Amino acid sequence: MPPLIEDEPFLTIGVAARQLGVAVQTLRLYEKSGLILPARTPSGRRLYSMKDMERLRCIRELITKEGLNINGIRKMLSLIPCWEYKGGIDEDCLECQAYREAIGPCWNVRDVGAKCRNVDCRLCGAYHVYMSCKNIKNILFKQRSRDKRKITPNINE
Repeated sequence: MPPLIEDEPFLTIGVAARQLGVAVQTLRLYEKSGLILPARTPSGRRLYSMKDMERLRCIRELITKEGLNINGIRKMLSLIPCWEYKGGIDEDCLECQAYREAIGPCWNVRDVGAKCRNVDCRLCGAYHVYMSCKNIKNILFKQRSRDKRKITPNINE
């Protein structure tokens, strides 16, 4: 038997729900809310990869242990600097709704810039960066520190 590739979607929604100890409807709600992007078969069946399962475990932890709700998680995900995974800020980013408004994860925004049109968001670094609950704080605060350095004038200059 060949080894599993963590990006390879193979778990059905029922199996994923059982492994997580949640109802299938819960996973559908997370998808509808933009927290997860399951792969789809040509017939429309949802399939989850091992990375998706890690994301779902993190979502469950944020809800059950940290007390966040779905809107709180959406807001947190909207702060991931997706433009850093697309070559930096440019005119296209400035026109993108994901950059202008922190309304949800970039992969859930309809009015995206040209860089992101016709792109599979499951393959984007901005989607994969959230794979571990342990690293999300580092990602958000590291970006905030970079932004402050860019904005804060150096008094000694």
